[in-house]
Amino acid sequence: MSPEVILTTGSRLHWGLLSLAPQAGREFGGIGLMVDEPRLVLSLKPSSTGQDVVNASSGSAAKIHTALHALRNNSPECLQDQFFSIALHSEIPQHCGFGSGTQLSLAVAQAVQELNQSETLTTVELARRVERGARSALGIYGFAAGGFMVETGKQKSAEISPLAVRADFPEDWKILLVTPQDQAGISGVIEADAIQQLGPMPISLTEKLCRLALMQLTPAVLESNFREFAGGLTEFGHVVGEYFQPAQGGILAHPRMRDLEQLLISQGVQGIAQTSWGPTLSIVCPGDDEAAVVSSLIREAGYGEYCSLRIVNPLNRGAHSERRESD
Repeated sequence: MSPEVILTTGSRLHWGLLSLAPQAGREFGGIGLMVDEPRLVLSLKPSSTGQDVVNASSGSAAKIHTALHALRNNSPECLQDQFFSIALHSEIPQHCGFGSGTQLSLAVAQAVQELNQSETLTTVELARRVERGARSALGIYGFAAGGFMVETGKQKSAEISPLAVRADFPEDWKILLVTPQDQAGISGVIEADAIQQLGPMPISLTEKLCRLALMQLTPAVLESNFREFAGGLTEFGHVVGEYFQPAQGGILAHPRMRDLEQLLISQGVQGIAQTSWGPTLSIVCPGDDEAAVVSSLIREAGYGEYCSLRIVNPLNRGAHSERRESD
């Protein structure tokens, strides 16, 4: 028998930045939400083979090895001679706007920490060890506690953006995720290059986004005011999208998602925003029945032929872990 850690976390929706390349003040920041699906389920136990053994898709396996490499470089000497057997039983799709890289890296770091039962680091400290949080920190705080989040941005490139707001998202509200299958969102070096092509975000735009985040969306979540939230989220998504339009080709990254958004708005649907660089479009609905109606509308319009549709729940808790003995 040997110890094994099973860790489960959800996906992070990132609805947009608050600042980019400012002449003064903080950069990045943003608003987002953790949802229960797609979810990551990872198991980790000691490996007796003298090397790490990873059972996952090729993309996820590469990220796991990268996380382990960073963890060993930035951790105490006791990890240098340890090897692990890691398996993914459920994966978060990559490059869809779900923050899969951060959730996977933190899952590896947290599972290693719990397996060893040594020091107890915060999620932010673990993020530093696996070198996450270069721009957004929403996935870091979402991994720790879930919920609706507003992060403040950073003043220095090496720091992790502080969290300004964390609130439970109304449990009866549902989120419909529409993901085109023919185009991936950008990330990593390509994302950094795209950001470099944009000019500084005007301070007036940052001020507008901050007003929406702190004076409309946050109180709407706290008061469970769906109408106020839905209208504010759609506006927030458009304001951010207009700024990023030169880098992503439109207010939304995928051309058919642009058409879909216009269709939904014409039918009175609000609460629409792209997550991260897309291509996933998220639609917040006030309940199960409304989410089913919107989903049917999308399918009847033909989008179900090339998109995956998923109705998910807000995730108002952090990652869950279980330590057990395995064969």
